[in-house]
Amino acid sequence: MDKNLFSSSGIWVRGNLHAHTKNSDGLLSPEEVIDYYFSRGYDFLAITDHEKVTTVKSEKLILLPGSEISVGKCLLGDSYHILAINVDNNEALQKYKNESVQALLDFVNKEKSFTIVAHPYWSKLTHSDLLNIEGYIGIEVYNGGCDIEVAKGFSMVHWDNLLTQGKNVYGLATDDAHYYGDLDSARGWINVKVKERSAEEILSSIKKGNFYSSSGPIIEYLSYNENKVEIRTSPVERVDFVSEGGRGFSVSLDTYNKVKQAKDKVRILGKVEITHERENEIAYVELGNSKITIKTERGGIISVVLEGFSFKKYFRAEITDHNGKKAWSNPILF
Repeated sequence: MDKNLFSSSGIWVRGNLHAHTKNSDGLLSPEEVIDYYFSRGYDFLAITDHEKVTTVKSEKLILLPGSEISVGKCLLGDSYHILAINVDNNEALQKYKNESVQALLDFVNKEKSFTIVAHPYWSKLTHSDLLNIEGYIGIEVYNGGCDIEVAKGFSMVHWDNLLTQGKNVYGLATDDAHYYGDLDSARGWINVKVKERSAEEILSSIKKGNFYSSSGPIIEYLSYNENKVEIRTSPVERVDFVSEGGRGFSVSLDTYNKVKQAKDKVRILGKVEITHERENEIAYVELGNSKITIKTERGGIISVVLEGFSFKKYFRAEITDHNGKKAWSNPILF
């Protein structure tokens, strides 16, 4: 991810990279799926029917050709599910379906496209399964369909294990939509920073990691320089900076309120100062040589600044709103 992603010029476009139609096991036609996402403010879409490429044209959305391919066997016996994005050679994809997972990944990458490992938790993929293959740009950190159907939509542990091992992959939120009607759809998406609204620019930005994923909240700004991290968000319940092992930082509204209540009674921190600025409340916390600034507005955290914190190998930001919906930045590496 570009460290200046949130301050660089460009526009944000919203899209889903995992959706099914009647051409495989979805309930809607390709045209109905396009209308569905267009009516909900999406800019681009990849229709990824199982084992086939669905060809359709639209002036409403930017369409990225793709397919979901089941291939190989993981350690626990199930297949890998691979999203092949920007691939329209269905015949070749089907040939590689009978090859190894790595052969499929190599073929798609050679075609100037990219691959994503779908729903690792749902697929019973282990850390070793993901370490033993190369060339995919990321994994689904959130899959809306797997979440609502069997409570196996989140794969943050898989992601952090890979990052800890030095495997720089992105985390993507998707729908894996089949039923629509806002049941398993419009639940996970990526917001991509682009210079212009085109398929080529969207594909290029995704491959560079210039996006963040969300199931609801907004990351408005994120920066890191000289041991200072700053994030600004829509009002949320919790902000996490996740790094290797025991490194990182987390603050929730519950923690914030308990610190406020305890600051004059129990000296659990070096120093806590609370100020007010219009509708905002700002807490300044000193923790040893580190400083934390937390800004809240109307019962939600909207900004966190960390100074003097050290991370190891990487950190990524993860925010959670009052409804349990999350957003994830891509990792910043050291």
